[in-house]
Amino acid sequence: MIIILDNGSQYTHLIKRNMRDLGHASETLNNRAAKLAEIEEKKPEAIILSGGPSSVTKGENFVSEEVVKKVAGGWDVPLLGVCYGHQLIAYALGGKVEKGKAAEYGLGKVVVDDEDLLFKGVPKEFTAWVSHFDEVKALPKGFVALAHSETCAIEAMRHKEKRIFGTQFHPEVWHTEHGEEMLKNFLSQIR
Repeated sequence: MIIILDNGSQYTHLIKRNMRDLGHASETLNNRAAKLAEIEEKKPEAIILSGGPSSVTKGENFVSEEVVKKVAGGWDVPLLGVCYGHQLIAYALGGKVEKGKAAEYGLGKVVVDDEDLLFKGVPKEFTAWVSHFDEVKALPKGFVALAHSETCAIEAMRHKEKRIFGTQFHPEVWHTEHGEEMLKNFLSQIR
């Protein structure tokens, strides 16, 4: 079972559809309503933090932030943050999130700097659905950048040792080339 924490994104249902298409059962939980104990009881094989319209630097980040800290603290569950989720991972673990220099929302070109696991079998450059209202400006300790774009230095990241990944762009939408392949690569971390 894959747990998808919905942070208010209009694309959360597409993450669920991708999970189904990739042969994995999933359950979507509301970030504001779900409790950490409830998520732990479900014994998820992986957790995905959706995007969302809020800024991680303003207000409460609810159970999504608790999950990030729990996984970083040793709960051995693969974690993927998408857009807001990516920013939340960085913010909760001591990285820096600020307004993007280009507050674009639409198609952009992403360049892979480190294929790592997430971009295995994906071209060095691809088109992705991006949102740069906020973006990760400095990585948290223990993380490496995997991709960049013309306007964003950290389009994707991962923890060097733990199974924690983040993408500034949305791999779940059909506009993102090879997005399903990236999600499949993430799911390969399930033990």
